[in-house]
Amino acid sequence: RESALSKTMRLHTYSEALRELGPIKGSILVLICIILVCIMLRKLVSQELLITLFYSLLYLIASPTAILVNKILMKDYGFGYPVMVSAFGQGMTTLCSFLLVHCGYETLDKGPTVPRSSLVLLGGASALALVLGQYPYLYLTVAFIQMLKAFSPAIMVLLLSFMGVEYPSRRVIFCVLGLSFCTAVASAGEVNFNVIGVLFMAGASCSDALRLVIAQKLLKNLKLKPVETLYYTSPVCLLWMVPAALATEMPLALHRNSFKLILKHPLMFMLSGFSGFFVNITSFLLVKRTSSMTLKTMTMTRNGGLVIFSALLMGETITSLEAFGYSGLLVFFGLYTYTKASQTMAAQPVAITEPKASPNVSGREGEVEVEEEESLADDETCVGQRANGLHTGGDTDYLLTKKSSKSNLAT
Repeated sequence: RESALSKTMRLHTYSEALRELGPIKGSILVLICIILVCIMLRKLVSQELLITLFYSLLYLIASPTAILVNKILMKDYGFGYPVMVSAFGQGMTTLCSFLLVHCGYETLDKGPTVPRSSLVLLGGASALALVLGQYPYLYLTVAFIQMLKAFSPAIMVLLLSFMGVEYPSRRVIFCVLGLSFCTAVASAGEVNFNVIGVLFMAGASCSDALRLVIAQKLLKNLKLKPVETLYYTSPVCLLWMVPAALATEMPLALHRNSFKLILKHPLMFMLSGFSGFFVNITSFLLVKRTSSMTLKTMTMTRNGGLVIFSALLMGETITSLEAFGYSGLLVFFGLYTYTKASQTMAAQPVAITEPKASPNVSGREGEVEVEEEESLADDETCVGQRANGLHTGGDTDYLLTKKSSKSNLAT
């Protein structure tokens, strides 16, 4: 392990080059590259694809921006109050969703059908996941936190099987074992390993998995729109955070006079609040434009890019052993995503169309021979049954049999 720690990735040379270039020249260079890429893509791809790429770019920017802003706010500026930082984001999300609804940009269709008990449980789990997700940035590096996030599917699988919601297959178990092994390898290679930070990260992953399970069990029959979901869940989540902040962080913040940092860095606090809403809305837009599979794949890419960014611009050390472990995490995370997508597609019912008639003109004028297609199902096969909570459009069972007929049509 000590020999592995001495062999760090050779990213410091790029970091030094960027520091010598300066932030202004570096930003101008990146902006020029983006403009050139957009000009080339405009001539090669269609407008619809450009819109999809634009949504993808927004998603790739949103979450790393929120992560880096909150990390700078809590660790570099000294505003180390994760509950209040999370409350800033939820408060801004509540305000933005409220304005979108009451200004006529969005309507509430499913509002009266949302159970209050479901909102309270979901809001509490969301608040716990958000708050615990902020604490690791006080103890661990951004790069190592992104590596630990790749282990979250393993926790999700264990929690789903424990609560009886879903039982994993052999392939999923294999992916979970691979994720566990690679997480251990990446942790062994981490220079700034901290037990408290890892425990907070484990708690954040467990609470986020619990949030997803609660959402799956309680809101599975409600198809809420993106802004509609934020409109109902964000205020409840904020109501969970405010008492926790008043009880745990407010007295210490008043004693240290930490609120003067808001006047000293107002732009950073505003950016922290808006970034929370930005992350939520961009993920919803991307899923609506593409699919959840694309979202998961881009999340892997985004986290990997954030690891490299942390090493290049933030001076965080990544050892060779840590890089090897994270590479394995990405591989098994991709296998897990592919396996779950394959299982979802296999569970969907096959749509059976109406039999089509194929006319064959016979030798006599005015007589047409019609042979119907063979049925896709056997005599005992029924369509319309419910399986795994998926509905095929009705509860009536249709029996399909093989048959052929002839009809004479007058000319």
